[in-house]
Amino acid sequence: MYTSIRAELQKARRRHDLIVCLLVPVMALLWCQSAAPTGADELASAYSALFYSLPIINTILMPLAMAILASRLWDVEVKGCTPKLLYTLQSRRSLFAAKAALGLAEIFLIVTLEAAGAPLIGHLQHYTQPYPAAGQAAYLWGCTFAVDCMIFFSELLLTVLLANPLPALCVGILGTLLGLFSAFMPAWVGYFVPWGYFIPLNPYRIADWDQANKVVTYMIVPFQWPLLVATVVLAGILFFAAWYAMRNKEV
Repeated sequence: MYTSIRAELQKARRRHDLIVCLLVPVMALLWCQSAAPTGADELASAYSALFYSLPIINTILMPLAMAILASRLWDVEVKGCTPKLLYTLQSRRSLFAAKAALGLAEIFLIVTLEAAGAPLIGHLQHYTQPYPAAGQAAYLWGCTFAVDCMIFFSELLLTVLLANPLPALCVGILGTLLGLFSAFMPAWVGYFVPWGYFIPLNPYRIADWDQANKVVTYMIVPFQWPLLVATVVLAGILFFAAWYAMRNKEV
């Protein structure tokens, strides 16, 4: 198993996966920072505005980012026509386990860098609102990680089944559009669009919008534990579906 993971790390280095993992959270944070409140009265609710907008940005970026990571993870085998050779050198179980472990590590890096960047933005912008409690921050991190994993394994499943990265990338783009579309629809629509689960899982909501003074009031709703559990379960189902597809793939 150690040898398989080491081999996947070497492939990832040649694919420059680290650049993708760094670029995605940087893009998300810069996007949020560019739209961050700057007025003295707005800084008192700046973290609420940040955590309200960040899931929307994730809905735009993450489906495509997960599609890129998943397709690149298997594309090197397709382009090199190496699955048959690999299966004679190592078990399919170890190959899938190494790829899944690398994918999860890359997702962990992306989500953690994004979470760490939020207080950095607050420090640079001199937010006066206190940073959310540890439990709330951990919940937001867990929601982002769970949804990313669910999308990643769905894209990996497509890549293994079709032996072509293009359909996975197209689904990632479609997921971005559907997720963003669901954000402007009634709340119940979001439950049928898994790519956009970042938004219904987010506890930050707009309570009031004073159009005359252009002041937004935010509120925090209870954590959406049933949806988070459903997301984790769906991610697990897709994980085993991807393993089943790789185990039974003809080469």
